[in-house]
Parts: sequence; structure tokens; C-alpha cells
Amino acid sequence: MDDKADLLRALPPLSSYCPEESVAASLERAQLYHDQLVAAMPGLIVHRNGAILHCSGTLARLLGYDSAAQVMDLPDIMALVPEDARMAERHAYTRCLEGPTRSLARRIKRHRADTSIQWFDQLLEPVDWGGTPAVMEMLTQMRPEAANAEIPHQGQLLQAAIDAMPNGVLMLDRDLRLEGANSEYFRLWDYPPGMFPPGTPVAETLYYNHRRGDYGDVPCEETVAELCTRFLVKGVINSERQVPSNGRILDIRTAPRADGGYVITQNDITDRKRIEDELREAKERAEAILAELRETQQQLIVQEKMASLGQLTAGIAHELKNPLNFVNNFAELSGELLDELLALLEPLNGHLDDATRADVDDLVDSLQSNLRKIADHGRRADNIVKSMLAHSRGGGGEWQTTGLNALVEEALTLSYHAVRSQDRSFNATLERRFEPAVGEVKLVPQDISRVLVNLFTNSFYAVRKRQLTCGDSSYEPTLTVTTSTRGADVSIRIRDNGVGMPPAVIEKLFTPFFTTKPTGEGTGLGLSLSYDIVVHQHRGRFDVSSVENEHAEFTITLPRSVTAMSLGGAERHDLGNPRRG
Repeated sequence: MDDKADLLRALPPLSSYCPEESVAASLERAQLYHDQLVAAMPGLIVHRNGAILHCSGTLARLLGYDSAAQVMDLPDIMALVPEDARMAERHAYTRCLEGPTRSLARRIKRHRADTSIQWFDQLLEPVDWGGTPAVMEMLTQMRPEAANAEIPHQGQLLQAAIDAMPNGVLMLDRDLRLEGANSEYFRLWDYPPGMFPPGTPVAETLYYNHRRGDYGDVPCEETVAELCTRFLVKGVINSERQVPSNGRILDIRTAPRADGGYVITQNDITDRKRIEDELREAKERAEAILAELRETQQQLIVQEKMASLGQLTAGIAHELKNPLNFVNNFAELSGELLDELLALLEPLNGHLDDATRADVDDLVDSLQSNLRKIADHGRRADNIVKSMLAHSRGGGGEWQTTGLNALVEEALTLSYHAVRSQDRSFNATLERRFEPAVGEVKLVPQDISRVLVNLFTNSFYAVRKRQLTCGDSSYEPTLTVTTSTRGADVSIRIRDNGVGMPPAVIEKLFTPFFTTKPTGEGTGLGLSLSYDIVVHQHRGRFDVSSVENEHAEFTITLPRSVTAMSLGGAERHDLGNPRRG
């Protein structure tokens, strides 16, 4: 009894009830219940190839339409899908129709009737609709919880954070489909913004690259397949990839995610590669300058040695010249005086007995023989002094553009006739192999002619010596002269079939005063002077090869135009008229 009394006292008095308010509250609660029930019920829509085949009233209300007929009147299912999600939805629909798969809820977004965006949980199932497969799409409105309400905002914040990264970022799922990319990725590859939305297979981007010519003339399918496999390898997958459309060089790296997907980072290293190229070019220039300096230093050392030797030679030659002139002149004068003395004594010949006369004749013959020897050796010494002076002076002619073949022919003819003038019995076969393309070369013609005459004279001496010593009547002295072009250089090759030279002689061939000729026949300065003219003056090469008792070959290589590079490497100075200092 007491309990009932307590219950009655707890109830509000009857005067507090208002019928209108009770009905309104009931209607409000009923509407709330209805809305919650509708939100909890999945909306259904069936479509095939984009055409909407069926739409439930629940889905229409979830999307803000007044009736399902308004949804059915839409042009296709993609009218409900935001543009940036259409590619992903197409692939989801395709996978659904390919066969039974485990149904997994996807969080997707759809356009409402007022064009606003609404987020849903989605399930896809393949169905048989009128005897033809179709896609049944079940959409359930996301619960109006605080966490769910923050998902779009959190997604925007995440995208903003990714877009702020300085590197290109590409996120792929385990099937190598795009899950997301930042704006830097699209900029680096010159893709229009939004061109490849989430769900796009990464192969589509590679096909696009191939169509615009990024990979050159290579098979499309094989190239795309090979590049796709690189995304599965951790680390550098395609380092220093160049984008032909904009010239950028990218360093591309991949990192696997725990859920089976991949994060691809792409760093623009164009500036770094440019700096590396500039540093490499600067290093090469520095090395070239260093090599030039070393070569110049070596040339300066050689020239200094040669200059010192030239000064010493010139000094000695000048000191010898005057007493040598006295020896030669007085030897000649003594011969003349002896002849005059004999003419004066000739009347007294009848007063001498035979023994005395024989002694006088012997003495006169000895005096005349000695004077001739003095004169001969004096002339030889004079020639040596002249060669020493020529060696000390070096080349002094002017640089001229000269036809090389004509210069070689002139020197060859001059040398041959000079040798035949001393030995009428000498004959040799001269083979000329002149290449017309040799043309004109910038050189000092007097000095190069001196070199050629010296070489030809040596060759004629070698073949004549072999002819006299070999004892083979079938031997034919032959001299072959060949001119040819070698890129920016020209070469003169002189080959004879004379006595040749052993390696020990070749090593000392260009040493001043070294000669293989007998005493009185050579000064040992001809080849030394020739080497100086070719190598130091004309910056060419002087090569020798020989097999003893078989052949000897001299090859002169000259640049068409003698040039020198400045230390900066930017200028080249013509040495057509070199300065001496």
C-alpha cells in the first residue's frame, strides 16, 4: 500500500499534461525513429554498363531525391559519382562483374540532389538482372558520429600535407592501382591535375608516357610490363629517369607498406645533375689544361736544353770559324806557294843527280798530299761548323700555306739528282703514293724541305750501301714516299729497302752528333735538327721503324694548322707566324 502511494506521488499532476504537446513530441520521436531506420536500411541501385536499371526509394531519399524515378532519369550511374572518384568506381564495377569476390565494404562518396557530397559505406554484388549480369550496389549512410564526420576533413588535411611535400609522392595498392598522389607528382611528370584519379592502374600512366614518346621507339607492352615490375622492388627502381617532355631528371624510389601497398617517392635532381655535369666538365677542362701545362713544361725544358745547346754550339762554332778559316786559307795559299817554288826551281833540275831528284820529288809529293788533306779536312770541319750554326739557329723561315705533295716532290727530285751528281752509276726506283686529299698545310716550307732532303739523302745512302755490300745482282734500290691524311693531321712516310738499323741505333738516332756513317761522311746533326723542326717547331710527330738488312721507315705527322690552347681553354691561337721570346 505504501508503495502505491509513493508511485502516485511521483507522477506529475494531471494539470501538467497538454494534449497538443504530447502529440507533437510523439510525432517528432516517430520521425526521428523513421529517419534512423531509413539511415540504417541500405539503399539499392542496380546498373549495367552505366545504365541505371533499378533504384530503391530508400536510396533516393538518402540521396535527397523526392522519388526513385528522378534517380532513374539520370543519364548514367556516373552522374552520382564525383569526378575524382569515377575511375576508381569503374574499376570496382569491372572487378565485381568479373566473378564472385569477398564482399568488402568500401567508403565512397556520392553527389546528392543538391550537388553536395555525401559519404556512404558501399557493398557491391553481381546479380542476374533479366538474364544478363549487372551490378547491385548497396549504400548505407555513414553513422552521424563525430569520428565519421571528421573523416572528410581529415582526408583533406592529409592531402594538403602530402601536397606540401617537396617530392612527388605516389601511393599504390597491392594491385598497383593509384590510391593517391600529390600535386608535385603531377607537375614532375607534366600530367594534367586529376588526370589519373584513385583506382587508376599505374600501367595507365606508363601507357600514357609511351604514347607521348617518353620511352622512345620500344615495344609498348613489354616496356610497360618491365617498368611495372620495378615498382615491386624496394629501393631505387628507376634512378635518374629523364622526362623528355620537360627535361627533368627524377630519382625514383619505392618503399613497401605494411598493408601490401607501395609508396613511390620521386625527387627532382635536375639541378643536382646539372651541377654534377658542370663539375665533371670543369674537371675535364682542368685535366686538359694540366696536360697542356705538362706538355708545355716539357717543351720548355726541351727548348731550354736545345737553346742552351744551341748557344754553346754557336759559341764553339764561332770560336772555331776564325782559326779554321786561317787553316783553310793558308793551306790553299801554301799549295799555291809550293807550285810557285817548284816553278822557280825547275831550271835547277838538271844540276841534281838522280837520287837527289827522287828525294826532292818525294818531298814535294808529300807536301802536296799533306796540303790536300789539310784542305779536305778543313772543308769538312767547315761543313761541321756550318751544320752546328744551322742547328743552333733552328728554323727561321716564315709560316706559309703550302701544297704538301708539291713540296715533297720537289725535295725528292732535288735529293735524287744531288746523289746522282756524285755517283753517276747509282739508280733507284722511286715510288710516289701521294694522296690528293692532303692538299695544303700550314708550315715553314724551307725547314720542312730541309728535313725531307736530309731523310731522302739518308735513304739513298742506305740503299746504295746495301747494293754495294749485299752481293745480290737482283737487288733493286727502292724508295717509297707516301702522303696521307689522318683526321686533322697529315703524314709523310718514307720507306727504303736499304741496310736498315738495329734497335740500339734507333734509340740514339736523334741525338746530336750521333751518326752511323763513316768518319768524314756525316756530321750527326741532320736528324737531330730534323727532329727539332718537326716536333718542337711544328708540334708534329717523328716515328721510326726499321728491320736490319730489310727496310727503314720514317713517318712525319704534322697538324694542318699548328695551334695552341690557352690556359682558359676558350681561345685557340694560330701559330702560323709564331713569336720567339
